[in-house]
Amino acid sequence: MISDFLNVFLEYYFLWIYGIALLVALWRYPRYYDSPLKYFPILLMYTLLNETFGALIYKSEQIRLIFSDFFSFYNWAIYNIYGIIFYLYFFYVYWCYISNKSHKKLIIYASSLYVITSIANPFFQNFILESQLYSYILGALFLICIGFLYFFDLKTKYDKWFLKKDLLSWLSLGVIIFYVGYIPIKIFRHYEVFDTPEEATFIRNIHWGLILAMYGCFVLGFLLMRRRRTKVEV
Repeated sequence: MISDFLNVFLEYYFLWIYGIALLVALWRYPRYYDSPLKYFPILLMYTLLNETFGALIYKSEQIRLIFSDFFSFYNWAIYNIYGIIFYLYFFYVYWCYISNKSHKKLIIYASSLYVITSIANPFFQNFILESQLYSYILGALFLICIGFLYFFDLKTKYDKWFLKKDLLSWLSLGVIIFYVGYIPIKIFRHYEVFDTPEEATFIRNIHWGLILAMYGCFVLGFLLMRRRRTKVEV
């Protein structure tokens, strides 16, 4: 068991960036403990544990969610649950920070539609054995759009599209970079477009690179952030 755990952390090197982001988030916690982002370290911890557990299920024969030899390495259920929590948390954060009332209503509508899609998706794809493609893609598209709404909100209030000392600016940049790059990969993988080991390895490296880019933005955001008062420090 211990050897499996160590092998996972050696092979899946992107797990280290999750740990680094979590440590930096905890270090900077006094600067945002009373903001809507105060639960973000919990999400980072959940991400690290979820990804580690998912990798262990995939790599180890001793750890499984489904007691069937054929499906022993299937770990879609934990990722499907994680995706719902991740999207809804970010929708909540943006709803708290964006001041434009029309945009806040759009976030509510988008969140409601996402929840409805997440409830309906298991009727078309097995929640335990398959990735919930429709709700995942819809949530990703909504998150990208809402991230741009946040930048538009900053432009309206501070005449700048991006504030280097604003944590949510960096978080938004990270999620936009990741999901713009990963949505095509998600679709291509679902329809098994990559049918050779070389193509699969190439796409996996791009995926991991997008993870590093996103969490690199997160880490920079925590390092450069200033405590938000009545106005973001530019």
